[in-house]
Amino acid sequence: MELLDILISLTGGFCAGFLNSLAGFGSVITLAIYMDIMNIPGQIANATNRVNVLASSSVSALTFQRNGLLGFNLGKWIILTVVAGAVIGILMALELDDQQFRTAYKYILIPILFILLIKPQKFINPDQTTKVKSKWITIPIYFLMGIYAGFIQVGFGVIFLLVIVMLDKYDLIKANALKVLVIACYTLVAIFIFNYRGWIRWEAGLLIAIGQAFGGYLAARYASRVESANKYAYYLIITIVVIVIIKNFELWKLF
Repeated sequence: MELLDILISLTGGFCAGFLNSLAGFGSVITLAIYMDIMNIPGQIANATNRVNVLASSSVSALTFQRNGLLGFNLGKWIILTVVAGAVIGILMALELDDQQFRTAYKYILIPILFILLIKPQKFINPDQTTKVKSKWITIPIYFLMGIYAGFIQVGFGVIFLLVIVMLDKYDLIKANALKVLVIACYTLVAIFIFNYRGWIRWEAGLLIAIGQAFGGYLAARYASRVESANKYAYYLIITIVVIVIIKNFELWKLF
């Protein structure tokens, strides 16, 4: 690996960790590095990406916990439900080839953007006076989200935040804290299964993990101390999704 590739990997990992901790979609950056710079096949990139995701999510979760924003006891049933679904998704991902992964990666962004744009105020400042939805409604949703997370990972953070903020009435920053803990838990399972299959490129994954862990740490500190972080996180999510859609569908060619 050349020096330029190492610098790109560390910088991209840092940016991805920062974005994942504060909002989501950091995997868009790291997957692009794996597939477009390191020329790793899509399904192998999907597996290797879990190494750096675990690094940033673990560091972020610990930082949120030290700042008193991580409520493990309240969220443990959410964690268990997502992890159970993720096991199914991981096994499904083992059946993907390179082109199938790239196609799935491309089309998941559009519905997420529409959901985010429907009622942004409900996402930035959820109505805490309305009743939390019944677990009979939310548990199946978290389980399906877990399948998705195990299958492809990209965008899980945004989907998770939408559900937990709008249905379980979490504050966005505390929801972010629980999000990174959930991701750390199911990613441990993913790494075990993908490594057993021999799909993880450890050298590449650990390199990006160094930058991503540092970025996750800084973002967790930022989110813990800035009063208006909810609003910034929301607009950051929107910006990321729009940029990625433009890139993947090459929309600039229309002009």
